[in-house]
Amino acid sequence: MGVAKVRHYESLHEPSKRLYHDPYATSMYPGGFVQAWLGEGGTRWLYDALGVGGILNMLSIRTKWIDDEITGASASMEQLVILGAGYDTRGFRLDLNDSMQVFEVDQPDVQAKKLKKLEHLSKSDGHVASRMTSGAVKFVAVDFNEGESINDKLSNTEGYCATKPTVATMEGVTQYIPKTSTADTLTKLISIMPAGSKLLISYVDENVFEDPAQCGPPDAVKKVVSMVSGMMGEKWISSWTPQGFQTFLEDLGFHVVSDTTTRDYREKYMVPLGREVDEREMWALERFVVATVQHDLNGPANSSPGAKKKDLFGF
Repeated sequence: MGVAKVRHYESLHEPSKRLYHDPYATSMYPGGFVQAWLGEGGTRWLYDALGVGGILNMLSIRTKWIDDEITGASASMEQLVILGAGYDTRGFRLDLNDSMQVFEVDQPDVQAKKLKKLEHLSKSDGHVASRMTSGAVKFVAVDFNEGESINDKLSNTEGYCATKPTVATMEGVTQYIPKTSTADTLTKLISIMPAGSKLLISYVDENVFEDPAQCGPPDAVKKVVSMVSGMMGEKWISSWTPQGFQTFLEDLGFHVVSDTTTRDYREKYMVPLGREVDEREMWALERFVVATVQHDLNGPANSSPGAKKKDLFGF
């Protein structure tokens, strides 16, 4: 819901000033009318008053980066898998190739809450209704506590094909779970994705804990980490160095194409919109990675990445 609030905030900018528009974000969290009343300026003032204004830039740019990567890949990719989808609305708001099938993967209870929101929206929004009834967006509930696996659930979902080029996202997830869980998830995913498929994934920079000044104003960085733990009750427990994350992904069978931060997109995204953001407000707590699947099509489930992962993590 916190990320939905930021997408709503970004959408409150004047059309000529916003990075993207998410008309559904306000319906994905309670109290959206309050932020709408505050407007872009009032919402920004509130975050600044709390000392965490830079998080708005980071999350808005992260959203824009993933949006661009997905739309850019939609001409060549036939499937979009959103891991830990939460209240993501890309399957409804992005201009995707008509043939691209979207699969949202998440915990059953979170997905059930989202479906209620979407069903309510579909009563007044014809586009949402059409995407829901046509099956253009499919919902795959995975309960890890019950021993369910992503590869099994996706493979048994109507319309999913392990040989179709696929783009998958794992946004704002890796910091909350053990590295072994990320490895297990990605190993199972890569087993049902052909070579050339793409992964868009974010991770927390190890400097957030080791040298906060490298990521933003030290006190503000520490405050964000503390607020996440206090407000959500879920600590950031996993972080990497860029080289460490590259090695991590390559051991699983991916090839890292790029590893960037918010700061790399200031000139590309913010300046053309006339949003001259101070460098101190361009926080780099997270890094954004594009990676491609390396194995061939001769039975990805039996390829070497899984064997490597077993040696590394013992399962």
